[in-house]
Amino acid sequence: MVRVDLPAQRRKESKESKESKESESQRELLLTCMSNLLSANDSRVYFKDLQNRFLLVSAGWIAAYAPGRTAQDMVGKTDFDVFSAEHASDASRDEQRVIGTGESMVGKVELETYGGRTDTWVSTTKMPLRDGRDRIIGTFGISRDVTAQTSAENTLAEQALQLITQNERLRELDRLKDEFIGMFSHELRTPLASILGYAEILMEEGLTAPDAEHCVEVIDRNAKRLLRLAGDLQLLAQINSGQMPMEFRSADLADIAACAVDEMRPEAERKHIDLVLSATAISRLSVDPTRIAQLLGNLLSNALKFTPDGGKVEVTLGTEGDQAVLTVADNGIGIPAADRVRIFERFFRTAAAKRQAIQGTGLGLTITQAIVAAHNGTIAVEGGEGRGSTFTVRLPLWTMPAPATKEPAPAAA
Repeated sequence: MVRVDLPAQRRKESKESKESKESESQRELLLTCMSNLLSANDSRVYFKDLQNRFLLVSAGWIAAYAPGRTAQDMVGKTDFDVFSAEHASDASRDEQRVIGTGESMVGKVELETYGGRTDTWVSTTKMPLRDGRDRIIGTFGISRDVTAQTSAENTLAEQALQLITQNERLRELDRLKDEFIGMFSHELRTPLASILGYAEILMEEGLTAPDAEHCVEVIDRNAKRLLRLAGDLQLLAQINSGQMPMEFRSADLADIAACAVDEMRPEAERKHIDLVLSATAISRLSVDPTRIAQLLGNLLSNALKFTPDGGKVEVTLGTEGDQAVLTVADNGIGIPAADRVRIFERFFRTAAAKRQAIQGTGLGLTITQAIVAAHNGTIAVEGGEGRGSTFTVRLPLWTMPAPATKEPAPAAA
């Protein structure tokens, strides 16, 4: 027989009921406080259950992601009810990782993908939501807009990269200038030594000496070489200042090409190089004849320098559509791909030119490119190491009428 103290039992049940009501009241109070806090909070805060369903969201979260809705509307919803499938899937993976590992994800900076925006960055922190027994019952998170900060950081990173690139470029230019000064000194010394040497022979033996004519030829050739070098330096300075003098007039490209080839023929014959010109008749163009001749001279000089004895250099002139096309092709040592991208830079010389000690200042192609640009044309190079080179210049066919010829005066009666 069990004896039950009914008054005591009632007192115990009453106490437990009272404690339960107080606990429930406390939970309601905490929930009310939390709801009020979130409703007045501009931060983007949310609480979710284990199935990633919203329990509570802040006013800031609503304003940022679900304008027009209420916090109550979001209860039981998921990210798939608000965001794109991509955005919602990424968020769900992050939250399930937090739930599974119990480890927080702090300060993850990512590009927002909701609403099709591509210019908004947020920093997100997600943590496990635990009950009084330290069991994980969901997640809670907070995100903040860091677009301005991220943009500033990206800008600083880009500027730092630009400064690094500029510094590297400046160091490279300094190196090329030092190299150019060395080459320039050599380019000066060699012809000056020849001029002085042959001048000394003339002074000792007189102009009637048997080899006097040869001495004069050598002096003349080297003096012209110095003059060309001085002209290149002057022209480079004008190009850099944007003041390259140009004198456009009606000219025949075929005549200019023929003269340039004739001027280079002695050097070609000296090296037993077959120098060929193939030109079709085209209309007279508005060009600077002196600059076009200089352009051709530079390309031919390079072709002859980099083509071994017994090789071939071919100059062709024709038209394609509304362009005059001029090519200088050789079967010489060619240009490696790594050097082709820099071939028009001032002071630049290929590795092969340095290795074989081929004379040059690294200015010819820089000047050539500037002349082409001044004619609104283009220049390109093709070929490869050991396969020769082909330089192609394209100029617009801006024709000009041939110079008018004066009619003969009538004979006197």
